[in-house]
Amino acid sequence: MSDRNEYRAAVTVAVALVVLRSAVQLVNERSLDSDQAIVGLMATHLSEFRAFPLFFYGQNYMLGVQAWLAAPFFWIGGPTVTMLRLPLLLVNVGVVWGLIATFRRLGLRPAFGLVAALPLAITTPVMSDALLRPLGAAVEPFAWVLALWALRRRPLWFGLVFCVGFLHREFVVYAAPAMLVAQAIERAWWSRRDALMAVAGFAGAWVCIDLLKRSVNVYGPAGGTFESGALFLQSQQIAMWVTLDAYGARVWHLVSHGLPDMFGLRPYVLDSYHGLFSALTVGSHLAGVALGTALVLAIVRLVTPLRTRGLRTGDAGDALGWYLGTIGVAAVFGYGLNGGLDTQAMPVVRYALFVLFVPVAILMMFLRHETRARIRAVVVACVCVWAAATAVDATRVAREFVTAPPDNPHRELADDLVAHGIHYARGGYWDAYVVTFLARERVIVASTEQVRISSYQALVDAHESEAVTLVRQPCGGGRRVAAWCLE
Repeated sequence: MSDRNEYRAAVTVAVALVVLRSAVQLVNERSLDSDQAIVGLMATHLSEFRAFPLFFYGQNYMLGVQAWLAAPFFWIGGPTVTMLRLPLLLVNVGVVWGLIATFRRLGLRPAFGLVAALPLAITTPVMSDALLRPLGAAVEPFAWVLALWALRRRPLWFGLVFCVGFLHREFVVYAAPAMLVAQAIERAWWSRRDALMAVAGFAGAWVCIDLLKRSVNVYGPAGGTFESGALFLQSQQIAMWVTLDAYGARVWHLVSHGLPDMFGLRPYVLDSYHGLFSALTVGSHLAGVALGTALVLAIVRLVTPLRTRGLRTGDAGDALGWYLGTIGVAAVFGYGLNGGLDTQAMPVVRYALFVLFVPVAILMMFLRHETRARIRAVVVACVCVWAAATAVDATRVAREFVTAPPDNPHRELADDLVAHGIHYARGGYWDAYVVTFLARERVIVASTEQVRISSYQALVDAHESEAVTLVRQPCGGGRRVAAWCLE
């Protein structure tokens, strides 16, 4: 097979795997909650030119990139869950495709590039869900850090993109120390002028976004409370969560409970994770042994030469491997800084998504340097066994969704309110915005708890006599719909 044909085949397989593991979440309305619905409402308001959602509504961090991506799709297919998640699927495809293309440019044959990218191409169900959730940021930070790698020779643009990526999701900051490691490996340090250019790019982007933020309403469309502020509030809000108290316990909780489930290294029930409505048991010890064997063997083969010749430098491929690996390891240690995490609950995997880069980096460097065909074949075979087991889990989840789809009480409630001509309501936060989005704003539900869109509060207040209250059952009276009473 020619290199070009092999590359096309590798990309085709990778895209098919990404689509397979994303198919259920692309159409699954049951997993939509109010946090995700906020992003959908942001995209709706942008697509209708009613507001410009610079940041996630009601807070001062996470640029509204997901809403910006979804707005054009809403013009085509309307404000639906599928149109909200479709651009995230395309970003997932782009990240995996970009990895294979980058590995190829660095001298790795496409088939091996596919093998190295498999931990991102065919992720476990819990990770596939996290990579496709419109919660302000999901897979996009992967695209940001890959873009930063591509811009490492253009410091001005590097600084600009780094600022935007950091403001979108703070975890992009891991790329800064990782780039220093990569420069040391590649022996391509920035000059003083390059560093100043990067700082200028970052500062320029920061100032522009700061000026824009001061004129944009944090709470969405006009008609309610107007509030804005300086961009510094973004860093201030993040800093409030950072603490060293119980740091080790949080890191150990991720390593001992989260990582095995994130990679499917042991059996676990899917609905033990929030928002995954399936009683299927996924993961397996076979997958764990296969991936563990591949990574241990690869690490041993990479480390052994270091004893005799030391660390290889001046190689862009190794620099990329160290860059990705450093980001992945930083995600593990950075996880422990979040004081809002409960070690008695399941780990919050979306805060450690970058850990997927660790096996990718190890496999890529191993496959570039391994000269013994038999050892390479063993590692490739083990990775493929793990990938096959993970693909089987994705297929089982898809089959269950088709044959026995989960009930969707919020959809039932939204349709009932529309059918009965009820246009205004009040409800708890976790009901208000998801019902409003599913009803396409034909019903406006004001939150009785945390407020994200102040104009909804004003609208419901203005139609107080028409508004109903959504009360979770059991309740004392009112018409019953799904899990609620309408009072």
